[in-house]
Amino acid sequence: MGRLTFLTFSLAMTAAASVGATTSQVSVNTRAASPRSVIVTAVTDNIVRIENTPIGEQTPASKTLLPVSQSAQARTFATAGAEVLSTAAGITVTVDKVDGAVTISAPNGVVVADSGVRETVGGKEKMTIATQGNESFYGAGERGYSLNLAGDTLVMFNKQNYGYTAGEERIKQMNITMPVLISSKGYALVFDDYAASTLTTSNPLTYTTEANTPVAYYFIGGITGDSRKARLDNLLASLTTLTGRQELPPMWSLGYITSKYGYRTEAETRGVVDTLKRAGYPLDGIVLDLYWYGKEEDMGRLEWDKEQWPTPVKMLSDLKKKGVNLVAISQPYVLRNGRAVDNYNELAPRGMFVRDSVGNPGEVTIWVGHGGMFDVSNPDTRQWLSDRYRQLTDMGVTGWWGDLGEPEVHPDSLYHYNGLKARQYHNLYGNDWSRIIYDLFKEQYPDRRLMTMMRGGTTGLQRYNVFPWSTDVSRSWGGLQPQVTIMLNSGLSGLGYMSHDVGGFAIDPENPVDPELYVRWLQLGTFSPVLRTHSQRHAEPYKYPEQQHIILPLIKERYAWLPYNYTLAFENASEGQPLVRPLNYYNSADTSLDTVSDEYLWGRDVLVAPVLTQGAVEREVIFPEGVWVDIASPANVYQGGTKVTYPAPLEVLPMFVRAGAFIPRADYAMNNVGDYRTDRYTVRYYPVEGKSDGYIFEDDMTTPTTLAENRYSLLRFAGDATDSHIYINLTAENASNDYVNPVAVKNIDFEVYNVASRPTSVTFNGKKAPFVYDEATRVLTVKVKWNINSSASIVITK
Repeated sequence: MGRLTFLTFSLAMTAAASVGATTSQVSVNTRAASPRSVIVTAVTDNIVRIENTPIGEQTPASKTLLPVSQSAQARTFATAGAEVLSTAAGITVTVDKVDGAVTISAPNGVVVADSGVRETVGGKEKMTIATQGNESFYGAGERGYSLNLAGDTLVMFNKQNYGYTAGEERIKQMNITMPVLISSKGYALVFDDYAASTLTTSNPLTYTTEANTPVAYYFIGGITGDSRKARLDNLLASLTTLTGRQELPPMWSLGYITSKYGYRTEAETRGVVDTLKRAGYPLDGIVLDLYWYGKEEDMGRLEWDKEQWPTPVKMLSDLKKKGVNLVAISQPYVLRNGRAVDNYNELAPRGMFVRDSVGNPGEVTIWVGHGGMFDVSNPDTRQWLSDRYRQLTDMGVTGWWGDLGEPEVHPDSLYHYNGLKARQYHNLYGNDWSRIIYDLFKEQYPDRRLMTMMRGGTTGLQRYNVFPWSTDVSRSWGGLQPQVTIMLNSGLSGLGYMSHDVGGFAIDPENPVDPELYVRWLQLGTFSPVLRTHSQRHAEPYKYPEQQHIILPLIKERYAWLPYNYTLAFENASEGQPLVRPLNYYNSADTSLDTVSDEYLWGRDVLVAPVLTQGAVEREVIFPEGVWVDIASPANVYQGGTKVTYPAPLEVLPMFVRAGAFIPRADYAMNNVGDYRTDRYTVRYYPVEGKSDGYIFEDDMTTPTTLAENRYSLLRFAGDATDSHIYINLTAENASNDYVNPVAVKNIDFEVYNVASRPTSVTFNGKKAPFVYDEATRVLTVKVKWNINSSASIVITK
């Protein structure tokens, strides 16, 4: 720490006395025994790139990060011993001219120092970065062992963990690994790498990679504006500028999706949909596991099994008429021991499989057989797969499920078309596979939004519209418990839609059904990015007759939250904000919250505290800063920084709303998201003394380009509560002057909570407005008809 302090002091003194140039880059060729080239580039005001290579070598073009245009202009100057770059956001970088050591300082006092040394041991390159310590780390992809990753060794090599549970060491390393580290002090480090590697999060940090080319890294600052508070929301906005953002989702992906391992016939599939409909469940999707193409050993066939699915096109059409979208599974393997042998015999001679050291098709053995593995680095393979996906999509398949994509079996001895060994390419496989489907939809279905379920990949996976899930979790309480942690770390890595098999996948044959567990898991799933039940047995909600009074209202509640949830989707697409956020998201320096991973923020304004323990009828709830209102009993109000024991019998999911929030709802029955309306909302307002705000996002809910083309509206609500009045101002903000909202008149029921007594008057745009006041609940309801082409106001006089 002595060196960090000295460099920071020296930098401040030098900067005060220097006159600098304006550019975006500084470079140094070191004077060490083995000279190296160190280049620092201001990518944006909040992002700097550090390259350290042997002289004459260059870092390769990134495979995982976006080519962000370098529009930032930084101030640069030289001293006797260093080159210095300082961005407009206050990030200052010095490069020592002798040894290439790099010191980075942020405006909130954070300092990190790269020694400049790159050690090579056993073919692996290692870099060392010192920090100030006393910080928490998050992210690194899908990690379920702990939310705070400080002091750990994080392996970057995708790995499947069948039937995992909480507390197992193996879930430190899961299916999606990303060399992305988020600090509670408001900065991130992103290593531009996808090869097998190890990141040790002690102090100093060490990053050791098996890449055979130099690895650059990025420092991202999350401090903006006059406030020096470390905020992860600022950081995620900058991070996803670099790693990419997911487009808006298909609306149906926000509804309820049913899935099982697996629906074996067309008749069974139709029957499940009809049974759910008869039971009153809204339904938007059904997922077909491997039986749609035949038996397990037919993997790689990618063709309907006409014996069990005699009329697939008609089935898909009939499902679509009922508002049900179908997602079909696909895997990386083409087996020879089943009916995919024709595909194997076609593709093997054409070099479309991963190969051995002499160029022959590599042999891959999985649990149901043996054969080849699609080499998705080969353009011919990508085209062949794209053609198959197109044929099936044209039949009516709506979404795709890429299973086993770590890849689960990927022998180290094999090579890819791009010249990389399996171990070097392993983590990138899921990204390149996802991109095949993404590019297909861009080329052939540009007006459709895409849902691809993928369980393997690395940094940047989200920009291919991937909806990942935490794979084959145990159907047990231990399987339920790490799911919040997984969603949080994934979201902080850029994967905003990480979800889970609701109900648990891998059953215990001696105890295959646990109704209490199913209910608690469904409560969590209702407030997860994707609500998809999935298991080996008893997956569907109607399989639990004694719990229907809890289960059916829960799934219907998912639809009531569509206005809020779709607004969260907008925040993810426009700013990279995850839907599931840690309690310290808006003040990450609050170290009292950095290990809380059994509750979370659902967006900015809702706190969810799921029950994760068998037999529990209460749970402890910790409140972050602010004032929090009990959604079930709004008279109960809790202060941030406090802790309470909250009653939670089986039918109760503890949920709280931030005081001052506006929570939009769709309080009417839906069969599917096709019944969602943009002319009718219920908006629950929880006033707190002072000003607050909220909004609803609207667009056509169909095309993927509404943000890029500025074809959307934001319906904004501004509240101001005083001793004598409650004011609500309504304004509509169109993204463009050319955009006209197709539904101009909104019918909104404002429900204002915790109003102490019947108001003396309520006006809307200056005219007396009818209202209903419930003395028992202290809820005031005001119904308004608002033409959004003009602003409007509600004034409640106490």
